[in-house]
Amino acid sequence: MLAPAGAGEPRIAPARPRELGLLARVVAVIAARVTGTGPPNVLTTLGRHPRLFRAWLRYSAHLMPFGTLPRPDTELVILRVAWRCGSAYEWHQHVPLALRVGLTADEVAGAAGEPHGFTARQQALLAVADELLADRALTDTTWRAVQDALSEREAIELFLLVGHYQGLATALGGLQIQVEESTAPARPASASLNTL
Repeated sequence: MLAPAGAGEPRIAPARPRELGLLARVVAVIAARVTGTGPPNVLTTLGRHPRLFRAWLRYSAHLMPFGTLPRPDTELVILRVAWRCGSAYEWHQHVPLALRVGLTADEVAGAAGEPHGFTARQQALLAVADELLADRALTDTTWRAVQDALSEREAIELFLLVGHYQGLATALGGLQIQVEESTAPARPASASLNTL
């Protein structure tokens, strides 16, 4: 299990709602309703800088709610990247979203361990995440599985998704953004997040 709290205080404190611009405030309020927590710290921290926030939000939106990959696939990949990168923040934010869009508790647990019972498509998604994070390249075997399971556009989007969430995990770790206190830890049934 990834511990929800990092070492020490956040390096840049989340902004209070009145300190945010209109767009960041609206997005933070909507995200709070969707996740069932307060405004996510990642949004209120990045929201301190409106131009950066708008650019990041546009790119993220194309990879998540408005992307070509189905949301269960997207959430599975995000969880795998969060686990591989040791990003407690992303893990705790995306487990509830993954369950909400249709992943089972076993599939969530599989994102943090060996993928038992996954479809060929899901196995290909996880193999891509694992290989890109480890080697920044794919084996021919994984590439063939991608070609069999995904369209060309989905494949490109998948590679961007892995890179984006790896970069986000790095940023969250550098900023020491804390998991919201009201976010209940979601423990995978059959996998430990402490062993990467």
